[in-house]
Amino acid sequence: MAAEQHRSAYSKEQMARYLDRLKLPHGERHFDVAAFNPNDALAYLALLQKHHLAEIPFENLTLHYSVHRQVSLHPEELFKKIIGDNNGRGGYCMENNGLFGTLLHSLGFNVYSAGARVFDHGQWTGWSHMVNFVKIGGTKYHVDVGFGAEGPVVPMPLDRSGAIQQHISPATTRLQYRNIPGTTDPDQRFWVYEYRRNGASDWEIKYSYTELEFFPQDYAVMNYFTSTTQRTFFTRIVVVEKKILGRDGDMAGNLILMGNSLKRRIHWEKEKEVEFHSEAERLDALQKYFNISFGAAERDGIRGLPSEIK
Repeated sequence: MAAEQHRSAYSKEQMARYLDRLKLPHGERHFDVAAFNPNDALAYLALLQKHHLAEIPFENLTLHYSVHRQVSLHPEELFKKIIGDNNGRGGYCMENNGLFGTLLHSLGFNVYSAGARVFDHGQWTGWSHMVNFVKIGGTKYHVDVGFGAEGPVVPMPLDRSGAIQQHISPATTRLQYRNIPGTTDPDQRFWVYEYRRNGASDWEIKYSYTELEFFPQDYAVMNYFTSTTQRTFFTRIVVVEKKILGRDGDMAGNLILMGNSLKRRIHWEKEKEVEFHSEAERLDALQKYFNISFGAAERDGIRGLPSEIK
């Protein structure tokens, strides 16, 4: 008889701290969705995803500003880093989606995760991204809080209609179920996440995946490669991104710190750009715009790396 896969869960106290971090209004907080009807469960899932994208950044700072430059995917370590330490931190895909998936499981959602291949400059990576699947009623939704600026911002149903979904206006997204470039078997089918900057732009492939469940051991292999190889931008460039909510509560834009600059964009129009000429200036920006600060050992961790601002 096969051993059952163990799923970690957060305590109610931990979930409350998590929802505090998301700045979820107290009247909209729920700790058990088991009795929710499908419409209410989907609305709550969408609310959690929106607040997560606005409050917890997509970032790779551990690979640049740390003593060890190692990323742990253990649910308790993720909670401590992103929620417990109260330092504005987030993580890259496997961190943010791993943390969020554990929250959803703890709240009673039917959730599991899978790996995805990213389409980068016309080529596929190996399995280097992580997505969550949430089943509500008879529908399975693709939920992602760990892809950065062009990642999904709403739960996307896995249906084959290719329906266009909202993003930060004027951008839109869609899922297609089809073959992908590079396969030798034309009969293979994958879910393909695509992004369009505006109505006049072409659709851009961002990543693809199957519905095959991945285990923690799979992510251990993915995480090791992604956090150590010099063939990925994660180890070469400092990146931090999070969404901005407008006064109406909808997503209006984002903040992106990449390398030696920071951009603030509202509906994809650039409103502000700041250039950094020193590490001190970038560290000040991390504190000012993302409420992230580092101790002396973490600040020294970037010395000698290609990502250091000399």
